[in-house]
Amino acid sequence: MTEALSQERLAKRKMLLDRVDAIAETLRASGAKNEELGTLAPEAVGALRDAGLFSMKLNTALGGAEVDPLTEMMVLETIAYHDFTSGWCTMVGATSVASMGSFLPPAGLDRVFAGGHIPTASISFYPGGRAVREGDGYRVNGRWRFNSGIKHAEWSIGGTLIEGSEAENGGRPIVIYAVFPKKDIKLHDNWGGVVGLRGTGSCDFSVENYYLRKEMTFAWDLLKPQPLRGGPSYLFPPFSYVAKEHGPVAIGAARRALDELITLATTTRGTFRASKLDERQVVHRFIGQTDLKIRAVRALLHERYAQLFEGIGAGKMPDAAAIADVRAAAVYATDIAIETATQVFHFAGNTGLHHPHVVGRLLRDLNTAGLHQVMSDTAYENHGKVRLGLPVDPMS
Repeated sequence: MTEALSQERLAKRKMLLDRVDAIAETLRASGAKNEELGTLAPEAVGALRDAGLFSMKLNTALGGAEVDPLTEMMVLETIAYHDFTSGWCTMVGATSVASMGSFLPPAGLDRVFAGGHIPTASISFYPGGRAVREGDGYRVNGRWRFNSGIKHAEWSIGGTLIEGSEAENGGRPIVIYAVFPKKDIKLHDNWGGVVGLRGTGSCDFSVENYYLRKEMTFAWDLLKPQPLRGGPSYLFPPFSYVAKEHGPVAIGAARRALDELITLATTTRGTFRASKLDERQVVHRFIGQTDLKIRAVRALLHERYAQLFEGIGAGKMPDAAAIADVRAAAVYATDIAIETATQVFHFAGNTGLHHPHVVGRLLRDLNTAGLHQVMSDTAYENHGKVRLGLPVDPMS
């Protein structure tokens, strides 16, 4: 890496982290309101948009920051520390915008980014759509789940299988990503009764017998992505691209939970306890051990993504083993965060029990994130196969 490039990245990193600091109180204040509304509060959406955080991964040609992986991870971690829902929605929103900016063909790009406007968007990797080729496009039917941030999104993206395409793709159907304007989708308001991540508004959406021109679709190969614009960040295969998002938001939330416990331990005393929390050895051990776990998994993710990014810059693409490695690390970060929030909730006692305390919210949200994070068992299994020297299927 040249000195000039290094300085540019560091300057961009500082700029974005400073912007997060500037809106930190807005994000923190929105936490309970997000959950109450069942979607990210308007003031949080506005703050994140105005700070350029939804566009931090978008290529610079379209007005984005096009950050390197370490900057992205640090920014998402910091947002999630202040408010996990905001971190989650920024994670999904930034990927949605960046994927369209990198992979859409020119005609589709002109429509989505018309007049230089950078939109908000949501994405469902779940292949809930079915497409049949028709003329210059596809006839699409489908319903997509887990569309975090869709209520403030202007565009929605859904993974879609092309029917009858198996023969062209080694027996597997071809998967494309279909891009729909919000006015053309049916939104199913089915997220209000969930236990956690309620503030993400991750509702289903559907289309029926919808004609979609080919220019409003893009491919994102699982091993060899072929972006039409942008730098090396967009060469990450999808599973490794999103692992560097899930890990940091979990780390930020885990750190927030631990800091909440430290505050409780040093400033409060329970009515029926014989001793304060900061006088209990079990609390000392938990805080010390958990701090080390959080720092360790954070360092691992930073180390591996720095290595992968350097390799991509030198023309070496991540293979199935590397993808399995970072996916497993991201899932492990989420597991550590869940363990942290659960134990903090236990130590917090009556304090965390009362709604809308942040400790209770983190417990609910992180456990839901663990369920929401796709194929966690498979991530560990594939990592185990790598350690045993066995082949890994990148499609699994």
